[in-house]
Amino acid sequence: MRVAALTLAGIKLKSIDQYQADLDYLLKASGNDLVVLPAYSSLLLGLETGAITYYNDFDSTLRGYLAQNEDWHNLFLNLHSSLAAEFGIYLVCGTTVEKPIGKNDGKLADFFYQTAYCFNPDGELCCRQRQTHLTHDERELGFSRGEELNIFTAGDLQVGLVVGNDARHPEVGRIFALRGADLLLHSGAFKSGLNCWPQAAGMWAQVQQNQCWAVEAQLSANIAGRKFGASPAVIGPCEITPGQSGYIARGYPESPIVTAELDNQARQSIKKKYPLLRMLIPHVYSALQGSRNR
Repeated sequence: MRVAALTLAGIKLKSIDQYQADLDYLLKASGNDLVVLPAYSSLLLGLETGAITYYNDFDSTLRGYLAQNEDWHNLFLNLHSSLAAEFGIYLVCGTTVEKPIGKNDGKLADFFYQTAYCFNPDGELCCRQRQTHLTHDERELGFSRGEELNIFTAGDLQVGLVVGNDARHPEVGRIFALRGADLLLHSGAFKSGLNCWPQAAGMWAQVQQNQCWAVEAQLSANIAGRKFGASPAVIGPCEITPGQSGYIARGYPESPIVTAELDNQARQSIKKKYPLLRMLIPHVYSALQGSRNR
């Protein structure tokens, strides 16, 4: 399977048509089976196209975004559903804000989640994943946390979505791995700066701890004065990557896209030689598996 991580660097965002044309160019040129966009993709595109209002700073802008109407949310998802079908790919469209419908009155609930969505090659929704671990700022802004981790099938791989800050919590990758995940897809957004070590403590560490693959998309953008920038990457177990680095492919924050081919036979061979997950104490994880698999 050929996979790609995008940063949205260099993508024109002033109109839906420009955005779609630039994505079309990248996707046609790279010829991937699966593509991952970074976190805050819906917020950034909505701001740049004028669908969402800018405020004085990032937190105020994000608060305004939380009050968005459903029209933008639906347009954003329909756009990426169409792109997935057009190119016949699995497409993780980054993150947007999900507002559940109340069970009794049919109105939007007064709580919301940062949620990643993946569409299959037919343009159908194949996975929706709410962020399960919030930062302090996200709690202050009023986000709610998800309580489930969902797995779906892409080709011959079992796949899980990792949303934002969930990459920094090792139990997320471990639970996915214990449930059979081969590949983790991360939509992330790090503040720009010296991110090499904090970033490695996220998905890179989760891959090495669980002998899976990961595609890590990181946002490269300035949103209301807050700059985001970290390295997009395709990550694998150190034993089967160049120089035992753990990276199959890695870019700079300004790199529009990184791509790589996953050799699952090689990964299965090192799992057979050194079955890391079999060395765990299963009952230690049973309660966690149950709480995330409802």
